[in-house]
Amino acid sequence: MVNPKFKVNFFKPHTDHAKANMRLIILLAIIWAVCVFGFQFLLIAFNKPVPEANYLKFQQIWPNIQTSQADADITRNFTKITMAVLGKNIALKAPHKAVLDETLSTLLLKLLPEDQKEAFANDPLEYLNNNDLHSVLGLEKSGFDKLMYDLLPTSLVKVDNAELSPQIIKELPGIMELYLVHNRSFLTDSKFLGFPFHYWYTAQFLLILFVGLCCIYAIYIDRLNKKYDFPD
Repeated sequence: MVNPKFKVNFFKPHTDHAKANMRLIILLAIIWAVCVFGFQFLLIAFNKPVPEANYLKFQQIWPNIQTSQADADITRNFTKITMAVLGKNIALKAPHKAVLDETLSTLLLKLLPEDQKEAFANDPLEYLNNNDLHSVLGLEKSGFDKLMYDLLPTSLVKVDNAELSPQIIKELPGIMELYLVHNRSFLTDSKFLGFPFHYWYTAQFLLILFVGLCCIYAIYIDRLNKKYDFPD
């Protein structure tokens, strides 16, 4: 028969040792939960929408683009903004990429000389393979421009004409806002040990905290075992 003194049931503690053990575990769990979820609430509370520089450029250029009043330089700048968003390919949702691809292809068609428009419209990829679009887009062959140029083969689609479709005019502003405006605060902008604070907190501190709580539990449960003469 088990001695009631040594009977252990976490959910229905019967002894002083079991009750003290339950209180210790609950306290450590509360500390962990506050540190994990409390930080998330702080991020939400202090976050504010901050636009990227490309979004500010988009807002400035978009009225001219959607009314077809933009000159070649403005159109080239807009294609670079579009490709910058396409560069976020891991985060892009498929319907949004489709709108961005059509936008880019339409603007490229608009920038091409009249005698080349038909060839591009019929087969954009074949045109890309046989022609240098660097000069058309105003891209260099190095640096970030090279990254954008590498996106072209996966971003070109057939388009009927050089005018943006009603769907693009309706959906593009929301897509640009979604990918070019980010929630930020002092918690995300501050640096600690060379890392953004929110990254260090979640990727390193919470791991250290977990190990620390395990050590605290081991120390205090050892003391409780001795205090209540609980067998090892």
